[in-house]
Amino acid sequence: MTRNKKFAASLASLAVLALGLTACGGDRGGGANHAGGPDIEPGASKEDYIAAFEEVDPIELDFQYASLNPKSFSSLRDIEWAENIEEWSGGKITINTHTAGSIAGPTEVPDALADGRLDLAHYYSSYEPQEMAAFVDMTKSLVQLPSSPLVGELVSNAVLMEVGFNTPEVIADFEDRGMHVLHPANPVGNTSMVCREDKGSPADWQGAQIRGNTQAHEIQAKALDGTLTSVELAEGYEALERGVLDCSLQSTATAYNAGWMEVAPFLKFPKEASFAPGPGSLVAGSSWETLPLIAQQLMFDVMPDYLSGEGFNAVTSVVIAAEEARENGGSMEFLDKESEKALAEANKEILKQVEESPNVDGAAMNRNVSDAIEKWTGIAEELGYEEKGEVTDFADWYEGSMDFNDREYLQPFADRLYEEVVVPNRPS
Repeated sequence: MTRNKKFAASLASLAVLALGLTACGGDRGGGANHAGGPDIEPGASKEDYIAAFEEVDPIELDFQYASLNPKSFSSLRDIEWAENIEEWSGGKITINTHTAGSIAGPTEVPDALADGRLDLAHYYSSYEPQEMAAFVDMTKSLVQLPSSPLVGELVSNAVLMEVGFNTPEVIADFEDRGMHVLHPANPVGNTSMVCREDKGSPADWQGAQIRGNTQAHEIQAKALDGTLTSVELAEGYEALERGVLDCSLQSTATAYNAGWMEVAPFLKFPKEASFAPGPGSLVAGSSWETLPLIAQQLMFDVMPDYLSGEGFNAVTSVVIAAEEARENGGSMEFLDKESEKALAEANKEILKQVEESPNVDGAAMNRNVSDAIEKWTGIAEELGYEEKGEVTDFADWYEGSMDFNDREYLQPFADRLYEEVVVPNRPS
């Protein structure tokens, strides 16, 4: 390996400062291994962190972020997270960022994390259903979440994060392959269908070639009388442009960031049911175990901005995608009633599959997801988030900013998610 990566073997020379630093405690969540040293309490300031890093040797890490497009919202989210780590470490941590696929393809990421080509990555976890079986069961169970452009977008992220961290079989899917979980499942927004031509009735779906990115999409595509086709993200634009694909199921943010509105400008959303999510994950590789504890903790403690960036990515992309679809001669509309009914029946079959899964206690999984949906929907409402219209006129009633650097509207939900889910799973 040609990259020169220096890690601190220990922080023994650091005195226990009056900065809220305490002796190492028991391990939790994503921090089961570390090179040792004192730790710092959650809520420590940037100044506290900079002071604590003064005697730490420089650390250099390679991070492959979520998108092919460095200006996409998911890339901005990931790059900002990396920059915050560098800044809060006082420059002691350097993170080299790389576009998706530039070092490792979607299914090659675990190997790249294990052999040192990558230290951190957004991993397309749902692309490998056999290796990530419990993870996929969790994503299937999320079809219980009603479709919603604001509350549903926020809640889906919270539910996947909470249930993911709290389900041992899901965490084992990662750990058994040498990955350490920083965020178990980023849905990048709820799933929509984008199509080259409008699909206004059940007959329009007959024989449609539909791209999907998770196992449950095969059942959902079949229910619409279409056929699921395997096409990688990087090939989606050309496949839609040439007519190899008729439609694609993915988050609206992914479709917008990949430029697919130009060739597939007809967006369809369920009104009550939902398409299954195909989330990715934020993970670390083999070098995680060599990092001092304080470096691991920092990656978790700058998560509030990451989470609000995820919320912005999911929510704002719906508004922008609708506008771009119209500019390209398309539209954003609900599925017709008969297609929605067929999707709802398919979702019952998907939940039954989860209940009968050999990978997890399926009944418990469905119940835990349902309980988490209720909990986080209540929290969203408590914080003042509410649906004031339909997804088809979302731009008219959404109250947040369209500027990525202004996420004040979404930050309270992100902060609550950090407090309730990230902190209990923070390394210690």
